[in-house]
Amino acid sequence: MRATGGSSRVMCDNVPGLVSRQRQLCHRHPDVMRAIGLGVAEWTAECQHQFRQHRWNCNTLDRDHGLFGRVLLRSSRESAFVYAISSAGVVFAITRACSQGELKSCSCDPKKKGTAKDSKGTFDWGGCSDNIDYGIKFARAFVDAKERKGKDARALMNLHNNRAGR
Repeated sequence: MRATGGSSRVMCDNVPGLVSRQRQLCHRHPDVMRAIGLGVAEWTAECQHQFRQHRWNCNTLDRDHGLFGRVLLRSSRESAFVYAISSAGVVFAITRACSQGELKSCSCDPKKKGTAKDSKGTFDWGGCSDNIDYGIKFARAFVDAKERKGKDARALMNLHNNRAGR
């Protein structure tokens, strides 16, 4: 299902917490935003799995302050993990959608084609390799957009945690 110009505008304008640059990317790439949206459920589940034995377990019920509530308002190990895993999740969701042909703006990794030889013979690669470079580039532009304006210690820490996930 492809979003039309009008429906992508409605979708993008109703996502809470996006900064101007993120809204621009959303309007230009609604198919990528859908892939990210599907990935959110996956990385939220992974976060909950990793923290299942801890007091804080990636609870998503307190939505007044975003997906994970107040935990992101503090500088903590938990918030560092959430920033890193969400950045990784965005890269993964975009990369997977790319290799499955779901995005107009990318395709298979063009560097991963051709023939290889080893002691057992020759192999012609005919599949679609993941275009992780596109996933990383888009994730950097989208995820880091909120932190790029600030040069305070908190913004730099969040950018570091985003990079750790990528």
